This record gives sequence, structure tokens and C-alpha cells, in this order.
Amino acid sequence: MKRVVLLGGAFTLIGSFFFSAQDALVKWLSTDFSLLQLLLVRSSIMIPVFALICVWRFGSRGLMTQRPGGHLLRATFNLVAFLSYYFAITRMPLVDAISIASAYPVILAVMSGVILAEIPSGRQIMAVIVGFIGVLFIIQPTGGEVDWLGAGAALFGCFSFAALGIYTRHLSRTESSELMLLSGAIFILLVSLMSSPWTWQTPSLSSLLLMLGLSGVALVGQYAITNGFRYAPVYLVGALEYTTLIWATLWGFFLFAEVPTVNVVFGAVLVVLSGLAVVLGERAREQEDAS
Repeated sequence: MKRVVLLGGAFTLIGSFFFSAQDALVKWLSTDFSLLQLLLVRSSIMIPVFALICVWRFGSRGLMTQRPGGHLLRATFNLVAFLSYYFAITRMPLVDAISIASAYPVILAVMSGVILAEIPSGRQIMAVIVGFIGVLFIIQPTGGEVDWLGAGAALFGCFSFAALGIYTRHLSRTESSELMLLSGAIFILLVSLMSSPWTWQTPSLSSLLLMLGLSGVALVGQYAITNGFRYAPVYLVGALEYTTLIWATLWGFFLFAEVPTVNVVFGAVLVVLSGLAVVLGERAREQEDAS
């Protein structure tokens, strides 16, 4: 059993690294290309891979659904979340944007309480407050150089990812993860294609290779995190995903000469601690329910 959990932890660490690399590539490429063009290339690679996985696991019936409207709604949440988050990355230092996005478990706890009637514990309520204070430290609302558009996009993306997580949980009662990933990629491709007459710029060979690398990195990250949830407890995956902040700091420093301020570091610590409190609180609740 311990070996299985360790395997899940290893997958999570690998996935966190590749997702941080994806964010760095998006920031690098977005100086010359639109976000929708990057998503177009990314989804073009992902669609055949996800389709093959669906057929391999479930046969041709794996590509069928009785809930097309549900897939469309989830895909919309998915697109809005990614566009908001990627837009924030283009406007802010990498570690700042990812630190705000790391408040996702905290926001998810709040939204679960409102939408799913899952009442948070006192510890989790305190964690939400601490997480909110941490986000304020990162944004620095009293500072004179605050990029409100970038910070707002990061927060909106955080709420969108939380909504995506809640609706995915609802839809997964009848739909496979592979089909949900496939439908989300198809929706992104269609929207990107419709915008391509205005957003497409022919890339050089090196830029095209970076875009393909972005797609490959995203696929590996998705596969690794999925297996992390498969083999390890949710609380462990949630805790290990915070290693993304370490990689974001390194990518930001070496690729973009970004050095996080003291306020950002302190705020990130508060966000991580609050997120860990929420995740570990869920573990304690599960143990109480089991007993």
C-alpha cells in the first residue's frame, strides 16, 4: 500500500513540474502569439490522444454521451478558466500569478459549502480567511504598481477552476474523465479556430516546436496528475501540488529575471498553509465519516 501511495506522490511531483513548465512556455510564447493560437495548437495535439485513450479503454461507446449539454457547460468553464489564468501569466510575474491560483482549494471549499451544502469546519473557515489575507499580500492592493487586470484575471481564473472542479465532480457520476477531457479539448479547438482569422500568426520553426512542446508538456502533466489522484489520497496530491510554486520561482528567475518580493513570498506562504489546512481538514472529515 505504501508503495502505491509513494507512486502517486511521485506522479504528482512530476505533474507539478510539467504544469509549471507549461505555464513558463505560455508566458514565453504569449509575447508573440495570442493565447487562443497557443490553445489551438495545444488542443489539436490533445484531441487525437484523448480520443485514442477513450476507444482503447471503453471501445467506440467511450466516445458517446447522453449529456452533451453537461459536457458543453463543463467545456465552457474549462475555456474561461484557462484563458483567465493564462492571461494573468502574461501580465504578472509567474510566481505571483501561480501564488494567487494556489488559493484554488480555499475558494473550492467556499463554493462547495454554498453550492453543494458541504458545511466547512471551523478550521477550514479560518483557513479561508488566512488564504484571503495571503492573496491580499500578493496583490498588494495599496501598492502603486498593482496590475489590477492581471490580478483580477488570476482571481477570476481561480473561481473558474473551482467551478470547473465542482461541475466535473457532478458530471463524473455518469461520464468518464477521458471523455470530459476530450470534449473540453474539442470545444477549445472550435473556439480557437473561429478566432484564428484574427489571431493566427504563422510561427517560425523554432516557435512551432515550442508550441508542440507546450502541448506535449501539458499532456504529460495531465497524465501524471491524473495518476497521482489514482494512486495517492487527495490530501497528499493537494499538498504536493504546491511544489509548483518552487518551480515557478525558478522559471521566473532564470527565464524572465523575476525576483519575488517579500510580500509575495509571505502571501504565498499564507496561501499554501491555508490550502494545506483545507486539504488536511477534508482528510480528517473522511476519517471521521469512516469511523
